[in-house]
Amino acid sequence: MSQKTPIIDALEKYSNDRTIRFHMPGHKGSKTANSKAMSLLGSQAFAADVTNVPGMDDLHQPHGVIRESQDLAAATFGADKTYFLINGSSCGLQALVMATCNPGEKILVPRNIHRSILSGIILSGAIPVFFLPEYDYEYGIPLGISPESIENCLKVHQDARAVLVVYPTYQGVASDIEAIARIVHKYNIPLLVDEAHGPHFGFHEALPKTALEAGADASVHGTHKMLTSFTQASMLHVKGKRINRQRLEATLKILQSTSTSYLLLASLDGARAQMDCQGREFVQQAIDTAMLLRGEIKKLSNYQVLGEELLGKPGVFAIDPTKINIGLNKLMISGLWAEQWLRKTYHIQVEMADIFNLLLLVTSGNTASEASYLLQALGKLSDYVESNNELTKAYSDIRGINPFPYIPELAMSPREAFLGSATPLSLDEAEGAIGAEVITCYPPGIPVICPGERFTSEIIRYLKAMKELGIHFQGCYDTELETVLIIKDY
Repeated sequence: MSQKTPIIDALEKYSNDRTIRFHMPGHKGSKTANSKAMSLLGSQAFAADVTNVPGMDDLHQPHGVIRESQDLAAATFGADKTYFLINGSSCGLQALVMATCNPGEKILVPRNIHRSILSGIILSGAIPVFFLPEYDYEYGIPLGISPESIENCLKVHQDARAVLVVYPTYQGVASDIEAIARIVHKYNIPLLVDEAHGPHFGFHEALPKTALEAGADASVHGTHKMLTSFTQASMLHVKGKRINRQRLEATLKILQSTSTSYLLLASLDGARAQMDCQGREFVQQAIDTAMLLRGEIKKLSNYQVLGEELLGKPGVFAIDPTKINIGLNKLMISGLWAEQWLRKTYHIQVEMADIFNLLLLVTSGNTASEASYLLQALGKLSDYVESNNELTKAYSDIRGINPFPYIPELAMSPREAFLGSATPLSLDEAEGAIGAEVITCYPPGIPVICPGERFTSEIIRYLKAMKELGIHFQGCYDTELETVLIIKDY
């Protein structure tokens, strides 16, 4: 274990030695900062907001404190090499796709990928071979990936250059990565893992193994999602020799900002040291709070909690207890409405809401008193809905929606479609047309249709239903979705 924080120590030294700053950023350590920003963020945040001056190293060519901190992170998270990401997990996932696939080469990806992976596919010119994850119809959510699905897909696409999987899912469902890794490595290609929601794995025996422990060649951690780094601060971990590190590092230099945020780097430095020294304790606190919530929510009428009853089903190898997916089928309201009610009435904000569920992320930052307050609010929500029958009138229409439309035909590569000549067309008239943009419902950010795919009647019905429910769309030019961009004259 190491309590060392090289980046934080260097920032403290630079901030304390009262250097006169004739360099960026323009606030010069807070001297000209906006007073409201100063009041909210504090003067020390501005003092630590420096650039790569001598002693602070260079993220794009690390040799000093950044290199030392990344090496410490590699040891903490079980990697051969770790790279700090200041452009979020998205940047790391894009870099992995671009480092492993050339234009026209295939990469196997599940349909429940985050849209950032599709961005990497567009940038690389790779051809995605989509496969469906397993699915739970009771909760209306995708589950994990079965090893059999990977095996069958690779038998058909033996020329694939890489396989990418999501582990765990947003709802905390973990696939059998060890079995998947064995299958993928039989084809001598790398297994890439979007482990954005699992940076706490490996610090407690009650949690699944890390992707690297289970045999993956590379994984990306959203360190800010479950640990204590700032939003947008993430890590990319590599193990073994199947990833071309020279190309990966060159790709990161292309994708990452040259104006490195040392606030983000310092938060990664601190989060790593914290988990190295107190990781099990912090995870135990989260598990204790989560298990309390799980047990008490189950006692409330009208709620379901996704949990270990799913173990053994295809695609479900383990469950992360700190992700609490609350099903609202018995309450007969949408998760979207319930999210708004909790925020407006009790000032409680959940991580995500979809048509049928609420999702809570529990960390050591959540207290027992907060859990008690949430339970009280859920009880009041149930009472309120039962006393207002009109709220459930539209539920039958909602329940008829398939929340995971079938994969449409890929008529051209995503890159070719993205760069092609596009024109707007009414969504009502789009059936059969080739899409020129990615359209996702956010959160969770899973693509409904990708550039190069043909619109189907099912996808059009789904998008119209999501629009009626007030879902937020990302990726599309017309955020009201009156029109969609399609490929012209094709």
